[in-house]
Amino acid sequence: MKNIKYDVIVLGSGALGLTVAIGSVLSGKKVLLVEKNKSGGECTWNGCIPSKAFISLVNKNYSGDVLERVREIQEEVYLNENPEKLEKMGIVFLKGKGFFVSENQIQVGEDVYEGKKIIIATGTSPSTPKIPGLDTIKYLNNENFFKMKKIPRSITFIGGGVISLELAFPLKKLGVEVTILEVSPTLFSREDEEIGVYYEEKLKKEGIKLYLGVGALKLESSPMGVKISSEEKNLMIESEEIFLSTGRVPNIEDLKLENAKIKYDRNGIIVDKYLRTTSPNVLSGGDVVGPYRFSHMAGYHGEVIVRNLLFPLIKKSVDYTSVPWTVFSNPEFSRTGLTKKETKEKYSEYTIYKLDKSENDRSLSTSEEYFNLEIIVDKNERILGASCIGDRSGEIISTIQFLKSKKIPLYKFADSIQAYPTYGVSLRNLAKKSYINHLTKYLKFFKKN
Repeated sequence: MKNIKYDVIVLGSGALGLTVAIGSVLSGKKVLLVEKNKSGGECTWNGCIPSKAFISLVNKNYSGDVLERVREIQEEVYLNENPEKLEKMGIVFLKGKGFFVSENQIQVGEDVYEGKKIIIATGTSPSTPKIPGLDTIKYLNNENFFKMKKIPRSITFIGGGVISLELAFPLKKLGVEVTILEVSPTLFSREDEEIGVYYEEKLKKEGIKLYLGVGALKLESSPMGVKISSEEKNLMIESEEIFLSTGRVPNIEDLKLENAKIKYDRNGIIVDKYLRTTSPNVLSGGDVVGPYRFSHMAGYHGEVIVRNLLFPLIKKSVDYTSVPWTVFSNPEFSRTGLTKKETKEKYSEYTIYKLDKSENDRSLSTSEEYFNLEIIVDKNERILGASCIGDRSGEIISTIQFLKSKKIPLYKFADSIQAYPTYGVSLRNLAKKSYINHLTKYLKFFKKN
């Protein structure tokens, strides 16, 4: 049994793990990266990369085998994060399952490795709901969907979450009969009500069957594949495949966290604002910590950890006030900051600036089906939140998120020059409205004085 010492040991090679490992080795630290599967993590193999590739290929009417092309794209991404590439950087890559032996030691196989700092970046896995009959049938989730040999004739999503709303539209375009079953009475239950209403209508318009508030389900095999029923709602559906989209669970079961005195709960590992666990030598972040389970947040956590490893006396804490996210549905939906409902509960004075398709020359010139942008500002025109439904909402929300995170008043964007007819021009037009509002307040103040 060997006992090898490192400056930094990282468990998991997803967005968080790669960020910490690469950042640490470039800073001159001796780094061990432990991964039980292929490097790249959930995003490369089961999430962001294959799902967005699938959506793009279908929307572009790709004439070949879509699923095979998705897998080729995954391999292309993998070239930038495979063990050979990482080892050329100076990272020691070890394939295997790691678990804690003590607060500064992990074991992989028969060998023990000691780290001055250990980073848990093990992510999450799809949760498996307790549905009668589920153990008697085969089912899909994000881990095996993109490994399929062929597209099914029909599919039912159990759960109306992000991946269901992203995959439903391209599957329908491929001729698949698509059904979504959601236990909640609405879609996008954490957003303002009109967001869910829009997508409910959009799904129905595209011929995608949507059932909300479905209650308890029962599953059994059928000649078609699977029969899904709910006596409570008098519902019976047959489908060739079912896809479970019922949330995520943290990957902590095999880590033996108790050996390192690390506390956790059902949501994952417990950390403070500096991403430190209850063990002084161990930090964690990304999906296994939450609260935002996005690849870009895992990367952000990684950057915070690297910075604090390098400058322990001037630590940076995490800041969740300007977190952006995008649902790559049809069309995209993006948000950052507060919803209108949350704003109303927290602020007595605020303004909502709105821009729809009729005022957006980019949408009109490209025959975009629908566009709606809303930005909420406080009394000083600083951004509190924003949401956007449209073909490039992710790019639009990124600019707004930057303004918000830097506490730049919206009217300042009116000073910028934007190429016409881009979405930047549309955002600048809203900023002009903010400028006029700001100027009016300014003039009123001087008239009073």
